[in-house]
Amino acid sequence: MTTTAKTNEKKIAEIIAELSTGLKFEDLPDYAVAHAKTLTLDVLASMVGTRNIITSKIARETAEELEGPAECTIVGSSKKVSAPNAAFANAIQCYGYDFVDDHNESNAHPSPATYPASFALAEKLKKSGKEFIEAVCLGNEVVCRLGSAYLGDMYYQGFHPTSTCGSMGAAVSAAKLMGFDKQKTVYVQGIAGSTVAGLMAWNSEGSFTKRFQAGHPAMNSIIAAYLADKGFNGPSDIYEGKDGILHAYSYYDHFDTKFITEGLGDKWEFASSSIKVYPCCRYSGGHLDACLDIVAKHHPKAEDIEKIEIRSSKYTMRLLAEERKWHPKNIVDLQFSMPFQAAIAFVNGKVTVDEFDVKYIDDPLVKKLIASTTVVEDPEFEARYPEHYSSAVKITMKDGTEYESVIDDPKGDWRNPVTFEDVKNKFRTLANRVYTDPERTEKIISFVEDLEAQEDMSELMKLVNDAG
Repeated sequence: MTTTAKTNEKKIAEIIAELSTGLKFEDLPDYAVAHAKTLTLDVLASMVGTRNIITSKIARETAEELEGPAECTIVGSSKKVSAPNAAFANAIQCYGYDFVDDHNESNAHPSPATYPASFALAEKLKKSGKEFIEAVCLGNEVVCRLGSAYLGDMYYQGFHPTSTCGSMGAAVSAAKLMGFDKQKTVYVQGIAGSTVAGLMAWNSEGSFTKRFQAGHPAMNSIIAAYLADKGFNGPSDIYEGKDGILHAYSYYDHFDTKFITEGLGDKWEFASSSIKVYPCCRYSGGHLDACLDIVAKHHPKAEDIEKIEIRSSKYTMRLLAEERKWHPKNIVDLQFSMPFQAAIAFVNGKVTVDEFDVKYIDDPLVKKLIASTTVVEDPEFEARYPEHYSSAVKITMKDGTEYESVIDDPKGDWRNPVTFEDVKNKFRTLANRVYTDPERTEKIISFVEDLEAQEDMSELMKLVNDAG
């Protein structure tokens, strides 16, 4: 399906620009504001909690070397840098555990580019909490709607929606924070369209470029905004044009523009993004819920499990169950290995950041369970994708006893949601891995709980970075 706007209609970039320039905080429904605040704390949890892992350290060092004006915070660094460079490093950090929100129909993580870019500009420009919320609502909405327009197929073209769509959403967030008029907001989208990139190639070897694909959209969006602010222009038909990003990044021109424009500004699709409860690929949620459901109800001894059978959808299998995933070699592999995740769930009875450790790669019991795992496509689950990420797990014990669990919508999905209190506890768990002062953790939570009343977002970044 290829559906594009008619030539006499407004361009998609113009429609988005009109929403952006006209939007006031008071126009946002309560559910959108609430979700934006939840995502603020959720993103900060990963941005802070990953501070000591290798990719975060490399990103910080790189941003410090790039320098620029000392105007924005890199989480975990005593050195301030330019807004694009801070956004770059913080975005890579918040993506390090693969623990940020996801949106089913768009196949994207809406927040790891939009939020770091918005944190940086809001800090530099001393924007209020309300202005920050406006920006992230707009940016995340563009990510979700643009991703949905690709009809669940962008992955098959080899592109990563989090990165490609994130570039456009973060650019709109930047335009809003910089107070752009309609023309400049069109330009920033046109410019950002030429920065759109992000390949799924990281998955073949478990490469760190997975995390880079939050960093470069966050950085490029601010650069695009700086250019547009000075009069640098970009094509107004960047979405639907014959050489625009819908054609260029779609799978055999399989896209529909109605998912971008229909109900835009009335229904906020980003508010249905899911909050992750496991620090790994979002497609893992269903089978991990099923494994832990079996553990909670039946308490099987891992050493007595003879066979693990997993039913899932086609792309979940392609992403998490190809040959390499039976022989994981690094942490990124573990975050994207269905057989490993099932094995570790039964061995440890839980799935936290601590389970994604290379020490388990050679664990004899984990290896035995991986070898005992099979994964098959379930036609019903495939028909429900991408609206639902359904999975089923059945284990067979040595004595022939079978236990099975079927999960229609994993925990964290808007149909099976977590609470804001759950997200607060997620923040506490991750932040207190690196903070020495739990009181500081609670102050950050309080700041975000009252986000719309805050007058200066730079105070949040000061609070976040003073706490280590």
